[in-house]
Amino acid sequence: MKIQVVVTNSIKATATSQTIEATVGPADTVLNVQERIASITKTFSFPDQKLLIKGNVLASDQSLSACGVKEGDVLEFQFKASEQTITQQLSDLLGKKAMSPLELSLLYSYRYSMSFDDAMNTLGHAKGDLRAFLENQKCFCFQGACVKVVQTEKTVEPPCCLPAIKEDKSHGIIEVNVVIEVQVAGRSPMLMPQDENEEIYIRLEVSDTVARAKEIIAASEQMPFPQRDLKLGEKKLENGLSLSDAGIKNGSLLVMVVYASQASLAQQLEEVLLKRVALSPSELGLLYCQRFGTPIGQVFRTLGLQSNLKRFLEGQAQFSVTGGCVTLVNGPKLTTPPSRQDACEVA
Repeated sequence: MKIQVVVTNSIKATATSQTIEATVGPADTVLNVQERIASITKTFSFPDQKLLIKGNVLASDQSLSACGVKEGDVLEFQFKASEQTITQQLSDLLGKKAMSPLELSLLYSYRYSMSFDDAMNTLGHAKGDLRAFLENQKCFCFQGACVKVVQTEKTVEPPCCLPAIKEDKSHGIIEVNVVIEVQVAGRSPMLMPQDENEEIYIRLEVSDTVARAKEIIAASEQMPFPQRDLKLGEKKLENGLSLSDAGIKNGSLLVMVVYASQASLAQQLEEVLLKRVALSPSELGLLYCQRFGTPIGQVFRTLGLQSNLKRFLEGQAQFSVTGGCVTLVNGPKLTTPPSRQDACEVA
């Protein structure tokens, strides 16, 4: 059935609303429809989304038919977007780390499934210059080419630096403490970070699944390896469970075990290169960072490799490095040998 959805930003009451038409099924849940609309309207990263009919908020776990939604009905999709929202998201991504605006932009895209430019467009800004935005926010400062969060001179207390969070059994934000354990074959398990005074706190939705939580944590801590386990105490959590059903509460300590390997990295690089005739190693490294949210140099450090991308590729049977260009041994071939490194195709 077809419905109309009026999309509004509840923070900017004067903002122009957008109306879209959506095809949905009576058995679709409200949450599924919300996620579909958020994807279409590029508002996925903004919190407190809700779907209403005639001013009444629909329960996210109910089907449309159970809520009385019929063919041709007009629903309202509300979300909250502001510069303060984006500032908090960028602060959460940075934590105590420093990184370049480009790395932060790529990490934002990976974490929130939308680009920084799209987020700024949602606020009505025609062009989103991340560095200019960061420079205008008092909570950020630059050290050379890298940006970090300004640390206030306050006595460190258990995670109460953020406003008190009102918990809800089915919907709401919780803050959890996360320990990352990296396992690489042939090496002892390594805990990240190694600094004694640095702890990782991540904000999650209690309605998120364990699988989604692992993606968020991996993006935040730049751990691109796909094999991961999330543990609460000694218990390994099932991917399909919601955080609420898994027993995760505000303040819980979680351990995410990441299984890192050269084979996994090679497969990811192969995925990036698969639909391209050839790339230079630098182009391949940049596209890898854009796709998986982590600079290639950091991946090598995690694996304990003293290498660069070109040497790594030369040691992998599925890649061929010739004339400054990388191709797949069993993939498309260049019709003529490249004369320069930048002759590689990036299409």
